Amino acid sequence: MSKKATDSQPSSAKKGLIAVIPMGKPEADVLQVVADSLQGVLRLPVDVREPIPMPEETFLSSRNQYNAMAIIKYLAANYADSALKILGVTAKDLANPILTYVFGEAYMDGRTAVMSSFRLGMNPGGKPVSREQFLDRVVKVAIHEIGHTFNIPHCHEGRCVMRASNSLIELDDKLNYLCSYCELFLTEALTAALKQRDEESRRIESA
Repeated sequence: MSKKATDSQPSSAKKGLIAVIPMGKPEADVLQVVADSLQGVLRLPVDVREPIPMPEETFLSSRNQYNAMAIIKYLAANYADSALKILGVTAKDLANPILTYVFGEAYMDGRTAVMSSFRLGMNPGGKPVSREQFLDRVVKVAIHEIGHTFNIPHCHEGRCVMRASNSLIELDDKLNYLCSYCELFLTEALTAALKQRDEESRRIESA
């Protein structure tokens, strides 16, 4: 959760600007911590929507995993009009055609992202971690992926949550909030996104 959020960040009384969509049966506390952390960082209302099943066409039967990139496309095609940004949350294992697994996936400046809690509950040796550490990892992945949807690239400043993390060790080494540089980037992106959304709403109302 951002510890450096400033009052200069855009705010809105609208509902549903950010939507968290459970995919399959993720745990309730995972959904809650994701929603709370995103609301704290973005200063926008976050809704947890009704759960949806994992789309069968995204299942990689040869790997017993789900294709994260295909899930993003599915969410964009079916749910992206319902909110400014969409984050799918699942407990299923994710991968993409290049990597053997991913914690999450998002297109830069896209409308949708997806994250998985599947690999976040164990240490590399297979020993379970505390619930606190597990949920801290969940928060980091959620903020990181939604950050990409606001066109924030991977950061090279210290331990910023927008640093790339391809392992649990790298994930644990990061903080669960944005560095000052990435916060400025986010503020600019949020301002532009909300302005564009308001302009689109006015065009629809006047049509």
